[in-house]
Amino acid sequence: MTGVQTCALPIFDLTGLPPSPDEIEGFQQSAIRNRQSAIDSATTRLLASPAFGEHMAAAWLDAARYADSFGYQSDQLNTQWPYRDWVVRAFNDNLPFDQFLTHQLAGDLLPDATRDQRLATAFNRLHRLTNEGGSISAEWLAENAADRLHTFGTTFLALTFECARCHDHKYDPLSSREYYSLTAFFNSIDENGLYDHASKVPSPSLLLPTPEQEQALTKARGEVAAAETALAEAIRAGDARFQAWLADPARAPEIADLEGTF
Repeated sequence: MTGVQTCALPIFDLTGLPPSPDEIEGFQQSAIRNRQSAIDSATTRLLASPAFGEHMAAAWLDAARYADSFGYQSDQLNTQWPYRDWVVRAFNDNLPFDQFLTHQLAGDLLPDATRDQRLATAFNRLHRLTNEGGSISAEWLAENAADRLHTFGTTFLALTFECARCHDHKYDPLSSREYYSLTAFFNSIDENGLYDHASKVPSPSLLLPTPEQEQALTKARGEVAAAETALAEAIRAGDARFQAWLADPARAPEIADLEGTF
């Protein structure tokens, strides 16, 4: 039983999954030869498992208020799952914690930001949204900014900001002035405040093509650029021929006749 318990603990801690019978048997056999080596080997294998990132991401996604729907009124499904996958990848790739936080807060502001760094900023877009008739966009823009600030406070600073939204409090380390000064940072997203039934991806949004689609898009962009270049060259050549025709003295009577018809 000692071998079973020792095997189960790192699996539950690192992947949240129970060990399979084969994993238990393999660990027990390794532990007979060298207990510490068996533990080290099991830990290394579990850290390399995709399940490690999935398990570690669960707690962060809860704190980041991730959900598969908008969370209000008709509660339509949304398409935030690419952000969820980014968090899982970040844990599995052992992304340094300072980068993990920076990319989510302001990855789009980094120099030459990559698509993944911009994707990480969906952390700031996981708030509730509504499409209820009569809703006021300006009101929800303010609510969205407040939600971003509150989430930042709880996940990054372990502070609750809600009280300072309404008033100063002698026991609160934050004043209302500081609250709204910090809110300004989270109030610069060019979003609509609401979403509609026709488009369930509130703007601004980010295209995330597959590698195959990316190749097709790159090829299509190249073809469009080549066609635009050819068109511009044809226009320049045609204009040059027309100007040469106008400047040809032999064409003067013909040109005069043309001018007389207008």
